[in-house]
Amino acid sequence: MKIHVLNDNRPKYPCLSEHGLSWLLEVEGERILFDTGASDLFLRNARAMGLTLDDVDTVVLSHGHYDHGNGLVHLFRDPPRRLVCHPEAFAGKYRRGTGHWLGLPLTRQEAGTHFRLVTTREPLQLSDRILFLGEIPRRTDFESKHTAFVDAEGRDDFMPDDSGVAVLTTGGLVVITGCGHAGICNTVLHAREVTGEKRVLAVMGGFHLKEDDETTRRTVDCLYDLGVRQAWPSHCTELPALARFYERFRNRFVRSGHVITLG
Repeated sequence: MKIHVLNDNRPKYPCLSEHGLSWLLEVEGERILFDTGASDLFLRNARAMGLTLDDVDTVVLSHGHYDHGNGLVHLFRDPPRRLVCHPEAFAGKYRRGTGHWLGLPLTRQEAGTHFRLVTTREPLQLSDRILFLGEIPRRTDFESKHTAFVDAEGRDDFMPDDSGVAVLTTGGLVVITGCGHAGICNTVLHAREVTGEKRVLAVMGGFHLKEDDETTRRTVDCLYDLGVRQAWPSHCTELPALARFYERFRNRFVRSGHVITLG
């Protein structure tokens, strides 16, 4: 499989970057767009990489935050593409304290007008080798315990819509997440359960870890104990946490413009 990093937080010439994530997955001829970033930058970077998204028919939205879904408005076409996400991705999402809007640029009704919208809490097979994971059970005792977000009523929002995809390769699972609000270990545990594949070749994407603190250290230890061979933290994983991952996994920075080959 190949992953074309259309946008991540760090640039690599000739691509630009913004706070957000958008990756193009290519698996045995199937091309799926995973998240769309915060603007049309993913399309501009795709052109800089010599790529076209004209034949991409399926878009997966990891969760309902603007930095992963604002680019949806640049993907309207006839016939419409399929958009797959959790049903609560369109719920009101705000920053605690400031009340800043963090949600999507489309309502559920608007998304249903411009896309073949598929919302599901259950895992969904996207192709022979690619699975949308649906709602992630919160199992570990160190992840998803605090949140900076609230819903429209001001209640804690632990992002039940946070999901990801699992790709079955000859070397094991590749688990991809947008921000990892559900916890990357929870996501990997769920992916192993629903696919029946215990080997994990790689975990990739935003892990939403900011500091080299107990949560980060336990996350690194958990992934190592699960036998994860490669870790590619990106997007909302900050430098102190990246350094902790590097000690164990010797991971590279993920940048806009990278092409990652696995499996």
